[in-house]
Amino acid sequence: MTSTTLSSRASRRTPWVLTAALVALVAVSGCTPATTADDATSEPTAPSASTAPDAMNGEPSDGSDESDAPIEPGPGEVITIGLRFTPPTITVPVGTTVTWRNGEAIGHTITSGLWGDVNETTGLRGSQEADDLFRHALAPMGQEGDTFSFTFTEPGEYPYFCEPHLTMNASVIVEAAE
Repeated sequence: MTSTTLSSRASRRTPWVLTAALVALVAVSGCTPATTADDATSEPTAPSASTAPDAMNGEPSDGSDESDAPIEPGPGEVITIGLRFTPPTITVPVGTTVTWRNGEAIGHTITSGLWGDVNETTGLRGSQEADDLFRHALAPMGQEGDTFSFTFTEPGEYPYFCEPHLTMNASVIVEAAE
């Protein structure tokens, strides 16, 4: 009789375990690039420029190729990198068009609105409220749609965030023309 009791307890737990595993899988899938069936069977890619032998002498490259340069935002530009907006605060004059560029292989959103209650230990925000001044989904880096631009016509502070990634919180400060 004990084996029947253990078996029925295990079968009652199985749906909960499967549900928890499915929830964890869905939560993580927003942070990884999409793959297709072709990806699983494709050939390995060539080594990057920093590890590939130099065509002239067969030695590893020195990494001076432009594609190896660190991603740095230009004037009026914000880049998503490392699940952060860089810079986290940008100050521009009225009339400036700010451009966001995705520097990662995963998608992000640029969503205007208030965010807050950021946990000091984890950096995760506890609240967000979109105001729909702008809301744009950035495609992964290198794909069409990996940039978004918005022109700020009024002075003020414009907080924004990435909806699925709770560490991505930033602001645009727009100053009046002098």
